[in-house]
Amino acid sequence: MKSPWRLRDYVFAAFMTIGMVIAVFIVGPFAPPGLQLLFWAPLGGIFLTLGMARLQRRGSVALMILPLAVLLGLISPIISLYLAVTVLVTELVMFFLGNYRRKINRLWGNVLFFASANLGGLLLGAYLIKGSRADPFVKIATQPGVLILLTVLAGIAGVVGWWLGESAVKQLQRAGKMDVDV
Repeated sequence: MKSPWRLRDYVFAAFMTIGMVIAVFIVGPFAPPGLQLLFWAPLGGIFLTLGMARLQRRGSVALMILPLAVLLGLISPIISLYLAVTVLVTELVMFFLGNYRRKINRLWGNVLFFASANLGGLLLGAYLIKGSRADPFVKIATQPGVLILLTVLAGIAGVVGWWLGESAVKQLQRAGKMDVDV
């Protein structure tokens, strides 16, 4: 049985959360409503992958994303809710796939996280936001083809973030700054 999380794990997860928050603030103003996650996923995926590679255990995504959900809840409680659901979906699936030691599991973790975040965010946004039919969330959520396409694109954007993150992991390994199984 592995030992519980150590202080350095919490600190590392906090830095990955900070990186994701910075990425949100960088891409947020430039992304059209309803498409923010597609723009954020490649940058957020880098930090998510680095965190999964360093922490390696089940629950790693929750350790990074739940504080992010609390921080982004200051902007909108809807964001907190869909991120919490997204973490639950990702960690439940990863519970059966294993931990984050292997690249393929980190890839699946990214794809699951960003695809479910996109789907959940759009559906929850359309359902909870009281607005007109002209609201971008309502427009997207009422068109199943567009909803599926955006969810697939979010998964692909997560793959891009995973690839960039794995490239960073490889460079950190070469520099002797990250001890990760490959």
